[in-house]
Amino acid sequence: MPRHITVVSSNFELNGNGDHATWLAMQQRLAGLRPTILCRQETFGYAPTGRGSTLFGESKSITKLVGDLGPGKHATALYYDPEVFEQITLWDTEWPGWLLHPTAMTLRVCGTRDVDMVVGCAHLSYNSPTKRWTEAEDLTRFADRVETYESEHGPRKRKLPVLALGMDTNSYVDPDRLVPGELAIPRLEEIKDPPHRAHRSYETASGERVMDSRPDRILLTAGLEDVARHAALLPGGPGLAAVAPTVDECDTHGPAHRVDRVCTTDWLLPAVVHVEVADMKGLSDHHTVVVTYDLDMVVDLYRARFALTA
Repeated sequence: MPRHITVVSSNFELNGNGDHATWLAMQQRLAGLRPTILCRQETFGYAPTGRGSTLFGESKSITKLVGDLGPGKHATALYYDPEVFEQITLWDTEWPGWLLHPTAMTLRVCGTRDVDMVVGCAHLSYNSPTKRWTEAEDLTRFADRVETYESEHGPRKRKLPVLALGMDTNSYVDPDRLVPGELAIPRLEEIKDPPHRAHRSYETASGERVMDSRPDRILLTAGLEDVARHAALLPGGPGLAAVAPTVDECDTHGPAHRVDRVCTTDWLLPAVVHVEVADMKGLSDHHTVVVTYDLDMVVDLYRARFALTA
């Protein structure tokens, strides 16, 4: 039987905004998804020390995972199952220009000598398409991690793949890459809130305002693929359920759309088994992306890529 792992990416609105009952219900809901890796955005109120560390510790206890917070405002966090992965490095992501800094780790598959991959969690700027552009460029660093390993032929360099980058992009998928039947990205005139029109679009050199999908295109150029799109196109796969909206229609944001995504290095896509969007109505303003990988396939692809022995 193949070993399946689950990556969950969840933006929990303001981390419950001080409502402990809602916070607890969300932790239990996430635990019920049985994540192996959990990417959390809007982890406000968590901290490495003090009262915030107690709450963060409770979240780890409920989900039965371990993990770390991002720097700065500690607005993102990454959790993982220590029975499946061993943390090799917690990255320094205190990068200039970020309000909500990302979290990233290098994880090793337990039981292997050097099957190491990058996982990340990010929350792009809600109000500035210019910031999102530069933030997406920063995230391409996750796909550019080169490490040196000893082999029977001496030291060898290896560019690590990104197993999963879970994020709230606050922007849209490339309209030229929509899955047939997927909801179109909103048009500017469909967004009734004027500030939000500015938040989700930018002006081209010709003076035209276009909806922002630059982060999607930047990550794609860096070899980071949208796993939901891949799964939706698999024969016998989840179909359009994989690319369901992650934000419902509302007055400010306009029509329902998909802003929460998980990306993976393109050559790991064959290991993606299933993608779904878990409904979080009553708990958060975002729904949760759930991705299933075949871990044995991940390891096999990795070893084939780098000509490694078991």
